[in-house]
Amino acid sequence: MRLCRNAGRDVALVALVAMLGISVVACSSSSKSSSGSKTTSGGSNNSSASAQFSKPSGTVRGFDGTTIKVASLGIKGQLPGVEFGASGRVKRFNDTNEIPGVKLQYVEFADDKNDRATALSEARRLVAQQQAFAIVGDTSAFNPLAYFQQQKVPYFGWGFDGTYCSPQPSTSLWGFGMNGCLIPDNPTAMPDGASSLYKYVAQKTGKQHPTVALFGGDVPSGNKAVTTSAVDWKGAGFDVVFAKGIIPGPAPVSDYTPYVQQLLTSNHGNPPDAMTCLAATDCIPMYKGLTGNNYGGIFISPLYSDLLLSAMKGSVVFTMFAPNDQPTPANKQVLSDIKSVKADQTLDLGAAAGYFTTDMFIQALKKVVDANGKAYISPDNVQKAAANMTWQIKGLMGPTKYPESTVRSTPACSAVVVDDGTQWKTVVPYSCSYKTWPVNG
Repeated sequence: MRLCRNAGRDVALVALVAMLGISVVACSSSSKSSSGSKTTSGGSNNSSASAQFSKPSGTVRGFDGTTIKVASLGIKGQLPGVEFGASGRVKRFNDTNEIPGVKLQYVEFADDKNDRATALSEARRLVAQQQAFAIVGDTSAFNPLAYFQQQKVPYFGWGFDGTYCSPQPSTSLWGFGMNGCLIPDNPTAMPDGASSLYKYVAQKTGKQHPTVALFGGDVPSGNKAVTTSAVDWKGAGFDVVFAKGIIPGPAPVSDYTPYVQQLLTSNHGNPPDAMTCLAATDCIPMYKGLTGNNYGGIFISPLYSDLLLSAMKGSVVFTMFAPNDQPTPANKQVLSDIKSVKADQTLDLGAAAGYFTTDMFIQALKKVVDANGKAYISPDNVQKAAANMTWQIKGLMGPTKYPESTVRSTPACSAVVVDDGTQWKTVVPYSCSYKTWPVNG
């Protein structure tokens, strides 16, 4: 993933690459913290909160005894749906009285403009001035880790930076990703993110070990992402004949022809059975060039967006949640909640991130409320609860198991869909795998 090359353009679309266990190397380093304890599941009010959590002393930032303030931080220009996904989940929380006597107030979605300095200043404003109790819908690639730790701000997001990661399972982190750690510094093992794709490609080709070419950006982070991802694809059953960062940066590419030709001969002079693009928005012109040269294999990308149905017709996409063409009750509920705050909003990448991470916060919050009320609500207790829970929306997304997910996505979950030009068709239903593949094995 070329996050460092042109993060402002690429970061919104590369997320699905990382989400499904394909190694992504970004600019920021991961945090280091101590090993954690046994994971428990979250979701319902906890009648024994008094035995697990401490009552806060003094006032609690962002909680006046009745209302809890939450806010979002990230790339608003590219993922505006975050605001409506988060707001929709907040509205349902309030409308259904999920925690009696407690309301949530969604303050705003602060735009960090994909800039480190802006991210820090906006984080400080949200916490110091707006009194945000927690950050939800976090789509920043530059979370100010030291500041959030100092101020004890739990943040729930998409995992665009290494602050969601630790070398060993940890209960000390303040950042929680809906898919856990996506960009570890030096992974020793890869989650099993390609098995669903293998099922589809093997069936389509009739081959036990179909050939695949993985490609990304020709920068250090892109090359590392591709070569590390090859471990996962080999483990799933593919014959990886090519795994390189070939698309140059940071300047925009004017002619993709040389890279198209390189891929068309990447299988010992022949085209591979499948090609997998890990280069975000560059996947679009690469696909156009390949189809223009009569490539008849399977083209795989992370670009799950209705806006690209026409442009990417015939391509295959892996999704982070149960696809919309086979709606579950959970899928219908989520979409209804989002549309209750913005009628024309779809369950796109931004709205999904906003909704899912707000739900993750709510599940952690419920764990710190005892049967008698709300005496244990504090950022410290929410952090403790989140660090030891399993989050999911049954029938739609997850589970994401903590603290194991501070090391890598645990488990790795995905579905596979085909773009027929007008809609998505599920070809491999959403499923999860706890397998891992050693990077140096």
